[in-house]
Amino acid sequence: MENFNLQFLQSELNRVSEWIKFSDKKTAFLSAYYSLVFGLVISQKADILQLFHIYQKWLTCFYIFILLGVIVSFLVGIFFLFKSIFPRLKNDFTDKSLFYFSHVASMKFVDYSEMITKLTEDEAKKQIIEQIYTNSVIADQKMKNVQKSTKSFVVLAFFVVLLFLV
Repeated sequence: MENFNLQFLQSELNRVSEWIKFSDKKTAFLSAYYSLVFGLVISQKADILQLFHIYQKWLTCFYIFILLGVIVSFLVGIFFLFKSIFPRLKNDFTDKSLFYFSHVASMKFVDYSEMITKLTEDEAKKQIIEQIYTNSVIADQKMKNVQKSTKSFVVLAFFVVLLFLV
């Protein structure tokens, strides 16, 4: 542990936390785009339903296929957005981390204050390294879910364009 000083570890923890914030910003942008598409489709509901009154069976089936594509890609995208918003948070290394917010919140202030004053530099380094790892896992999960939601949005946009152009 002598290889790393506390300042380096703290800056690394901040860097990983910035990735989590970045994924949250992407999630916010994506949710705005999903809302926009949802509003567009709902506002054109009457025109979309009119498409199904065509008496050519193959064309009706085609419109049903497109509408199902819109619905499925929308639901899948929203599912991954929610997974990004609510990641699985846990620190499996210890249940008494002085840097993991959930563990700190479960302690009484007096106990936390006493434990933090007794913390050695090597133990602090170890716990910060654990927190860097935990936050990295969370950031990775969030970014993967954002990527899946983005891919689903591209498919959704394709189906919406098909729905309005055909």
